Amino acid sequence: MFTNPGAPTKLTVLGATGGTGCQILRQAVDAGHEVTAIVRDATRLPPDLRDRIAIVETHSLDDGAASAAIAGCDAVISAIGTRDLKHPTRVCTETAGILTTAIRSGSHRQPRLVLASNSAMAPGPGDDPLTRFFVKPVVLAPLLRHMIEDMHRAEQIVRASGVPWTIVRAGRLTDRQSKGGYRRGVDRNVLGGFQITRADFATAMLDAATDPACTGHVISVGN
Repeated sequence: MFTNPGAPTKLTVLGATGGTGCQILRQAVDAGHEVTAIVRDATRLPPDLRDRIAIVETHSLDDGAASAAIAGCDAVISAIGTRDLKHPTRVCTETAGILTTAIRSGSHRQPRLVLASNSAMAPGPGDDPLTRFFVKPVVLAPLLRHMIEDMHRAEQIVRASGVPWTIVRAGRLTDRQSKGGYRRGVDRNVLGGFQITRADFATAMLDAATDPACTGHVISVGN
């Protein structure tokens, strides 16, 4: 199991009102990080966290709002995703475009962009043969097609942007209690990494955000 306490740092978090985002906020402030949350509706944040973080409330994220929110931070964590698997979506694509543009236009040192993604899109080394050649391409790819297409476009934007980045891929996220750690692969998949608790995925995102050695790598994680 991988654990990394990470040094205190200044973080900006998107998707902060979602299941994973709330876990990231809570773990980040408990670890002593300085946190800014970009949200559409601040009332959806847990009440006990609102006084412990800076909040940027915007109903329409654009380059200007993003630039102001990330100014001076060390890392930007995007936990943006979609729960709608039936319809095409561009939420991850558009967010990645806005964030990379905002990071490039900043006058200060560029923060690293840490992007949440899904391991179903990437059959390859680290997977067992059944998962690599059947489960991911034959079963999951059609089932998760719209989500995978959106996350794939977002990854391409981030990789080509010229900004420092880390992509953290996971399988199915669960609301179960944290396992107290996680398994990870660097630029390869995790054997049997079909699922991970949201709490442990949040830990993995924070670990990636506070570890400079993760820059330019895809980190795959699972329980």
